[in-house]
Amino acid sequence: LEMEKVYDDSDDSWDDADLPPPLEDMSEEIGAARKMREMMQPASASPDASLYESVVTDAGKAAPAVQVIEVGARVRIDGLVKAPQYNGRVGKVSQVVEEEDRAVVVLESGEGAGKELRVKRGNLTVEKGLKGG
Repeated sequence: LEMEKVYDDSDDSWDDADLPPPLEDMSEEIGAARKMREMMQPASASPDASLYESVVTDAGKAAPAVQVIEVGARVRIDGLVKAPQYNGRVGKVSQVVEEEDRAVVVLESGEGAGKELRVKRGNLTVEKGLKGG
């Protein structure tokens, strides 16, 4: 068996065997596939459309106001699910733990007064007009 020559050393020239095969024109097949996809999936049901709508809708909403919680502030605790007995209680912030987005709150009067709780900032409301003592 003789192998096909790719490069002819004798005359330093390339012949047809050296060239890659011609590329096929796939435009008709691609067009047919796109048309089939459109028939199978109406434009209104496009997953990209719902994603686009949610992004546009969310972009129009105002971001929730972020309240500044500082050491010494009096805060009201609300929205606790795992410890609902503390909802509605007022306390004083003794420490802010930025990396956890929490504050350490020392409960004021009532049962458990003086107890420290680590509470997410989203569950705290700064009490206006009341200063920590």
